[in-house]
Amino acid sequence: MKTASVLLLASALALAAASTAPAQTQTQHYEVTVKPGGNGPPSGFQKVTISKAAVGSTPIQVWANTAINPDCSAHVPGSTLRILQEPAHGSASISDEPDYHAFPPANPRSACNSKKIPGHEAFYTAAEGYKGRDRMVLEGASPEGGVRQITVNIEVR
Repeated sequence: MKTASVLLLASALALAAASTAPAQTQTQHYEVTVKPGGNGPPSGFQKVTISKAAVGSTPIQVWANTAINPDCSAHVPGSTLRILQEPAHGSASISDEPDYHAFPPANPRSACNSKKIPGHEAFYTAAEGYKGRDRMVLEGASPEGGVRQITVNIEVR
């Protein structure tokens, strides 16, 4: 809508300049609706890239997701998490055990932070003796139709 307003204003100025009669100034008012992005659950397809560091072959958590109601009960249907591409220099695993999650204080589910809740966690373990860079790709989906492809870049020290 902003683009249309700018083009309309530019066209009006061009017509006024082309005219030999004195230009008249008119005030126009426009109503613009702005929809904030990033609020609410994700929907559609998103690509996310994150970086993690690992020390030796100690397993690290690289991603977690969950779908719960504000009362901490499981949302049905729930979220999903799967491995799309295994790491080249280690192993990846998914755990579906209840665990603690960290919702931000403004999220109504932050009251659930002190409880183990259902969800999924992805772990990475470097091959014994490996040092260097590795990469794995995950896919997480929410019950609202949001699908994330998560590329995890890992620096193993």
